[in-house]
Amino acid sequence: MTVVSRAMCLLLLAALVSCGGATEIRLTADRDTISAGGTDAATITAEALLSGSPVAAGTEITFEATSGSFDAAGGVTSTKQSADSHGKAQVKLYSTLTQGSSTVTAEFSDSASGLSATSSLTIKFGPPSGGSTPVDGTFRMTCNAVNIGALREPVPDINVTCNLTGLTRKGETIKGAAFSPMFQTEAGSFTIKDDSYSGDRVFVYSPKGGASAPKDLPPDPALNERSYNDPNGKQRNPRDGLVTLIAVVNGEEAFTDSNGNGQYDQGEPFVDSPEPFLDADDDDKRGGAEWYLDLNGNQRWDEGNGQWDGATKIMAIYKMLWTGALNSSSKTSRIDRATTTIAKGGKLELTAYVLDLNMNPVAAFPDNSDYLEWTLTSAGDATSQDSTDPPLANVLGFSFDKAASSERKRWRILTNSFTASPYKFTVQDGYPTDTDPATSYSVTTTAHVSPGPAGDGSFLQQLTEKINDKVEGMCD
Repeated sequence: MTVVSRAMCLLLLAALVSCGGATEIRLTADRDTISAGGTDAATITAEALLSGSPVAAGTEITFEATSGSFDAAGGVTSTKQSADSHGKAQVKLYSTLTQGSSTVTAEFSDSASGLSATSSLTIKFGPPSGGSTPVDGTFRMTCNAVNIGALREPVPDINVTCNLTGLTRKGETIKGAAFSPMFQTEAGSFTIKDDSYSGDRVFVYSPKGGASAPKDLPPDPALNERSYNDPNGKQRNPRDGLVTLIAVVNGEEAFTDSNGNGQYDQGEPFVDSPEPFLDADDDDKRGGAEWYLDLNGNQRWDEGNGQWDGATKIMAIYKMLWTGALNSSSKTSRIDRATTTIAKGGKLELTAYVLDLNMNPVAAFPDNSDYLEWTLTSAGDATSQDSTDPPLANVLGFSFDKAASSERKRWRILTNSFTASPYKFTVQDGYPTDTDPATSYSVTTTAHVSPGPAGDGSFLQQLTEKINDKVEGMCD
């Protein structure tokens, strides 16, 4: 009879247990690539085995992620889930705003046996795709200026911050950091930067790089666009300073989900989008040498293809005005008045226009405390109750159809909208009961303006420019 010691029995028992199977975590994901932007998620399943058998229900499995979030609201990179009766636990990993990847690790330990296991996998955050792409018409570009002093010499170091956003067919917001846009500009250029403070991605537009000036255009009579000939005989009109910018990304055409099943079905109404193009002449049609993206390779621009496209290229449009220095003339910067004589107890309304050579408002920024300075000099009776330093706005001298249903139509210039911003100042007889003779007065105006933002939250140096027009008269 063979005698076996108690210690040897324990060793044999441990060997038999270990031979029953491995202690491990089998980690799988329903997708190894999801769309960046924070709205798309991968479902990750951890199957925990203890010596080849599923761990007991309720066993705690810890999940860690190097980026992304286990919560749709963001910020959760560690979580614990209890295993079910099959030893499985699931989590959802939501993407980051920017493209990249995340390593997800799952781990469990068994206190009774002292055994533990860990496993990892990688999820990639790629550009938006499938139902996570933006719908055409919801993809938008916004910038922190509509008017920059880029026609000044030398060209200022202006840096305009722009952002991109879009909506999925479910109405989820896709932030700009998720996109890999292709930019086209009529003039100037874009660079892409990551904001270290907000963690978001921004797109910085500069008048330097690319074409050095917007396209010189004739006035459009259909829009009732104003024009005049400058002292050199050159025709000037507002659209000579207008620059078209576009961003192109992967997206899908808009459709009406008639049956509410969340996807396009044959026969449902849809918007047949054109191939992206750069509308440098502002007529909403591709023509001449204007850039376009030939999606089907037929070497011509197509207005549409007659079918719904769930995977195509869509564009966001932005129109920015390039303006120059203040120009004084009867067609540009001036002070309009009906008369210069102020009767006893009367008033005189003055209207100033702060315009450049193309009859566009000179670039100015309220955030930089840019303002118009009215100076009233009176030998006696003339006074004013109006502000002598009203703020100047960053504005266009015309309007777009922002209430339109499509991105292209939103950027159509409205007919009869070419109206320069007026700045009012009223001079009055401040002493209507006196019997003194009429006294003289004069009014001048000076603009204090910045060409644009510097790109770091500050603005370029404020410039001082005076309107040559001077109002002189008598006040009774």
